[in-house]
Amino acid sequence: MYDKRLDAVIAAADTGSFASAGRMLHISTPALAKQINTFEKEYGLKLFTRSRSGVELTSQGRDFVADARPVMHECNEIISRAQHRSAANVEPVRLGVSILRSGRRILDLWQKDAGKHPEIRLELVSLPDNKTTINDIITHLGETVDMVSTAFDTDYWAQHCGTLTLDFEPLCLAIPRNNPLARKPIITLDDLDRSHARIRVLKHRHGGDETARALLAQYPGITLIDIDHYDLDTFNDCAQSGDVMISKNMWAGVHPQLVNVPVDWPVRVGLSYGLLYSLNPSPAVAAFIERIRELAGTSV
Repeated sequence: MYDKRLDAVIAAADTGSFASAGRMLHISTPALAKQINTFEKEYGLKLFTRSRSGVELTSQGRDFVADARPVMHECNEIISRAQHRSAANVEPVRLGVSILRSGRRILDLWQKDAGKHPEIRLELVSLPDNKTTINDIITHLGETVDMVSTAFDTDYWAQHCGTLTLDFEPLCLAIPRNNPLARKPIITLDDLDRSHARIRVLKHRHGGDETARALLAQYPGITLIDIDHYDLDTFNDCAQSGDVMISKNMWAGVHPQLVNVPVDWPVRVGLSYGLLYSLNPSPAVAAFIERIRELAGTSV
């Protein structure tokens, strides 16, 4: 492999400044200057002309840098190919994704670590958003999918699978666009009562937010319609029938005829957001979960 002091040489050549090159490589100016000085001395080269305004390549330096760039590029390619071959033999960590469970926030976190953990190979597996319930998915974790990212009731799901909470997901309402409530910046429970809203909500003790259900049930003008689970048919049915649906911010824009509107709940109402995974995850899945926890700054 090439001498890593070449990174300092190339950075100084590109920026025309030891200080700027140091910032680019996240090292101090004296440290960068020392790398270049010792490199020049060791090999008997004069690569830069120094001045108060910066540094400039000598004619020898220009030829040297031109020859060095392809060597450095080829070395980096060799390392990348070796890492790729190594990763191909690593057990994959499979994240189930769909329209309702996009995994975007998990992927954004993982991108912070891109390339730093070749021992963890993340794969995306497409999940259906039809009659397959979240319960079905959780029951079969570890078979074709190792984990899903979604909003969930921690107390309910901790009985069935592992949970990693990364954030709080406040509950809102998905309102058909032709409903006057869809134009309100925020909806009160009195608004729903006066409009005789029909609201689709998960059945009691079915993994939904019990606080929201209890609050809505106190209003005689509100009709609660029990559902077993959420799927795209539920979104389509609400858009066609005019029913309102308990929703989450992560579902904004899922259906073109439904608008997510915040609710002025009298208390904090929402779910945890994060990952659901097998109670007995493989070492690879456990390592991924722990790394996501660290990246999010979440305590155990």
